[in-house]
Amino acid sequence: MQTVLYVSPMTVGDEVEVRRIHERFPVETLEGGVGVERLVAFIGSGLYAIEITVGSGDFQEEFHRFLRTPSVQELFRELSPYVSDLPSPGEDTAAMPLLAPMLHWRRSGDGNGATA
Repeated sequence: MQTVLYVSPMTVGDEVEVRRIHERFPVETLEGGVGVERLVAFIGSGLYAIEITVGSGDFQEEFHRFLRTPSVQELFRELSPYVSDLPSPGEDTAAMPLLAPMLHWRRSGDGNGATA
């Protein structure tokens, strides 16, 4: 399992429009199996981010499979006037603004800190 955060700049003041577009996010496409196990979208302070988790297989192949999905391409096309640098299926992941987790900390039930 691999999780990455894709971060894009967006126009401050366009948050309402971006949220409106996201109301039509193609969840049914994700549930149909397009290579992504989990997706979380973030917005704020001039940034738009998507946390993407690929459960199995090669991350690049599964991520590009997700990006090639027509409903995902349509969503990103609608977002493009408000969000810069959205991912595209032809782009090499090495050139994308992707962040990988470096530390994951969770408080344990006994009060002692634990890492996972």
